[in-house]
Amino acid sequence: MKPRKHLLTGIALALSLNFGFPYLAGAQPAPATNTTNVTGKVVSLKGPELIVASPTGDAKLTLNDKTVVRNELPIKFSEITSGMYLGTTATKQPDGTFLASEVHVFSEDQRGTGEGHRPLGNATMTNANVERVEDVMVRDVQGRLMKLKYKDGEVTVLVPPDITLVKRVLADRSVIKSGAEVSVTVAQEAEGPPVARQITVRIAKR
Repeated sequence: MKPRKHLLTGIALALSLNFGFPYLAGAQPAPATNTTNVTGKVVSLKGPELIVASPTGDAKLTLNDKTVVRNELPIKFSEITSGMYLGTTATKQPDGTFLASEVHVFSEDQRGTGEGHRPLGNATMTNANVERVEDVMVRDVQGRLMKLKYKDGEVTVLVPPDITLVKRVLADRSVIKSGAEVSVTVAQEAEGPPVARQITVRIAKR
């Protein structure tokens, strides 16, 4: 049986070499890619070159045909509905509920991004699906009470009417304008300039 075993191994090796099958444990892995986040204001976008003025200085980034661009648009208080996938920054209240200070509805292609509930400084960040929404009156403040459900649990969040509410939508490069606030996910390959993988054009803060 040994000759047959050696023959099969030889055939597999030949296929690996000729057709690129990942048979060999020692096959060369793809070059590692490190990702970082750059935030700041757009200085310029000329062709594929984007320059962003960040807190640490100007970042020169390259866009390619795989760069995803999203734009933040303001939404009305009444537009928060069940089935949305969103992220909210909130603080815990004495009754165990959470009071939102910001709500960002993700674009549908981002559903599931960063799902969960976690600390964020003195507040919390929850990325979850909206299970239920109801209009309520709490301490003379009209708001919307959201039941948010994520993989490991659920929280109840009160959304007052005076906070930032935005929805992210897929867009093209025309929304990347000088002076716009952006958040960019940047990939640094082993060789070549930093590449912008995702760009979110942020809504101007009130």
